Amino acid sequence: MRVWRSSIGVAGLVLALSAGMAWGAAPREPKKDPTEPSALELSGAEHRLKNFEDKVEKAGGQPLKLTYDANQALDRIKKLKEKYPDHPKVEELFQRARKALLAASGKTKELGPDATAYRQNEKKLQGMFFDVAKQEWEKFRKETADSKQLIEKPFPAPNHRGVNPDDIVGKVVILEDFVYPTNQFMELGREFVHVGSGTQGYYFVELSGRAWLGTYEAVKRYRRFINQDVPEGGKWTLAGRITGLELLVPQAGKEKTKSVQWGWSVEPMAIHVPDRTFAWANPHVELGGQFAGEPEMEKIKSALYTVKSVPDDATPEQVVQTFITAIKEKNYPLYLDCIDPARRTTPTALSLCLYHWDWHQSRFANLYCHVEVGKAETRVLKGFDPGRGDVKTFFLTEEDKAKIARYAGKLVEEAELKTVAYDERGLQYGSPKPRFLKRIERGRWYITNYPQPF
Repeated sequence: MRVWRSSIGVAGLVLALSAGMAWGAAPREPKKDPTEPSALELSGAEHRLKNFEDKVEKAGGQPLKLTYDANQALDRIKKLKEKYPDHPKVEELFQRARKALLAASGKTKELGPDATAYRQNEKKLQGMFFDVAKQEWEKFRKETADSKQLIEKPFPAPNHRGVNPDDIVGKVVILEDFVYPTNQFMELGREFVHVGSGTQGYYFVELSGRAWLGTYEAVKRYRRFINQDVPEGGKWTLAGRITGLELLVPQAGKEKTKSVQWGWSVEPMAIHVPDRTFAWANPHVELGGQFAGEPEMEKIKSALYTVKSVPDDATPEQVVQTFITAIKEKNYPLYLDCIDPARRTTPTALSLCLYHWDWHQSRFANLYCHVEVGKAETRVLKGFDPGRGDVKTFFLTEEDKAKIARYAGKLVEEAELKTVAYDERGLQYGSPKPRFLKRIERGRWYITNYPQPF
């Protein structure tokens, strides 16, 4: 009897298990609707999309390279859209992905011809100074030839064994293959640039004296204020006066592998940079040299300036816009006038102003051409402003305000705004940059962080 009951119990249990009705068995999930995406599909796609959106937001409008996760998000949403084209949640994800993808391509702006007009004006300026340089160079060559001091054929160089050195010293030579700094070398604490070869003979142009410094610095000023595109390492033409014979190793570096060579030492007189400028040493001017047109530089350039001064009542936004214009139009005096006076009081400070001027020139020539200036927010750094309608002034009488202002010291205010730069295609370059300005006792606003790129 017990065996019979046990057999029935086992059979019943088997039947119950096969029917899915055993005690504690989980109920079966309802069959998935083929027209609906699962919660897992939606959450997986949205999670990856949210990460993508966060990275786009942090990029601040600059172009963003798609990461693996970003591509995964787009791929999942693409498959969902193809499978469930009319589902509202899928459509929402699709539109969000589309918006993020467009933003990842970078913020763009339609730019008119005015955005790059300064580059065309720069070419006009270069042409004007090149015309002057061409005239000065031709005049120099003619005067040198007429002086009967010019060695008309510098190569092969006069052989020191076949000529009397006294007949060569004092002569003028024009070297068309002067390459600086590629051919620069040092010997016994002196710097030279070698021109020539072992077979044609050598000239050693000395860089250690005032003549070179005055001439080369003039070329640098031309690059800084007229034409940023003055490549070094290419062939320039150097004119110089022969001063004697030298026995040197024309090779850079401490370890010398070449043999010593005789060569004529040359003191620089002038440099002609092809299609650019002509500069010469001039011991009678403070800077020791000048480039063609430099004495009349501001007079020539001023005809192309669109802004020439900063009004005393200029807003922070106007000061920054003037600063941008000064850089574009190569108006260095106006550039300086936008900078906090405390940051241009010493020779070192002014040297830094020049250094960052060069960088600003390079960026506007190569990286971006248009800058949008945002709205400024101001705050008090020191002192007390009774006219500022903040929560503190609400509780104060006019007498209270006057008393606080009397003991608070000078009023120093700071303004902060953002600038956004665009290249010539209208694509945002980099992220928005902060710009800070300061004014004292309600005077004029000046930029404090002028080195900041746009």
